[in-house]
Amino acid sequence: MRGLPPLKALRVFEACIRLGTFTAAARELNVGQPAISHQIQSLENDLGLTLFERNGGVTKPTAEALAYHARIASALTDIAMATRSLRERAKGPSLTLGTYPGLAMFWLMPKLANLRSSDSELSVRVVTAERDEHISLDSVDCAILFGDGRWNGMEARMLIPEVVVPVASPSVATKLAFLSREDIFAQGPLIHLDDPERRWFNWDDWKLRRAPKATRGANGIDVSNHGIAIHEALMGHGVALGWRGVIDDLVSNGLLIELDQEPLISERGYYLVAPEDFIKSRLAAELLTAFSARVSPTSTQ
Repeated sequence: MRGLPPLKALRVFEACIRLGTFTAAARELNVGQPAISHQIQSLENDLGLTLFERNGGVTKPTAEALAYHARIASALTDIAMATRSLRERAKGPSLTLGTYPGLAMFWLMPKLANLRSSDSELSVRVVTAERDEHISLDSVDCAILFGDGRWNGMEARMLIPEVVVPVASPSVATKLAFLSREDIFAQGPLIHLDDPERRWFNWDDWKLRRAPKATRGANGIDVSNHGIAIHEALMGHGVALGWRGVIDDLVSNGLLIELDQEPLISERGYYLVAPEDFIKSRLAAELLTAFSARVSPTSTQ
């Protein structure tokens, strides 16, 4: 151990080699470039050789520096990972979960509140994105995603099947009361979800199955996610398609009114998606218990 160089200087050296420049290393380590140069000089003095060739404002690692980095990089990574593991253990149990903004707002957060009340030591972090490709399954413990239950290399457990009905605020529902499905579709105004891949049911699907003779009204609202669609409906701005299971509390509390009791149903839904070892864990069992409310479909497509 007495032969170790200054660890602070090693950290700076690793960043300089990995990032390619002193400037980039200074930015990552949040220090000034003179501090970087000072630590490299300290390491060079300790080792007794030059690690970087300096030509004006340009620095280039020597062959000795590259060879040295190749030998020590994995050891530094091991130290960082072991330290992170101990720090996380000291903080207590934690969960990082990824999902969509609307689902997090109207369904997930109340469920997690109940989970935390039963496990007060659990630290929960929720990350959201509107598209699946922006939710990295490598950087979360689990995710709640929409699909058919098949994710490569992952296990999936159904949470909410796709059972969809048109909903509106009480004031809008009163205006549309006793209207036919065709008139509801025409008068709306309808709140449309921007979904180029057509993954979720949309108003065209509802028209095809429930109001094939309807004509599209001129008015409407386009939004980027389901959370905004439900919010717009709550504000009385129009009629949205709502997912039973997600909007149940809003309906039971009278904040939203279902305008049609015959829902659209598919084999898709929202799933808990995670590696097999997580799905088999005690924490996953607690999550599935907290998320256990299920919708019993009452109609066919």
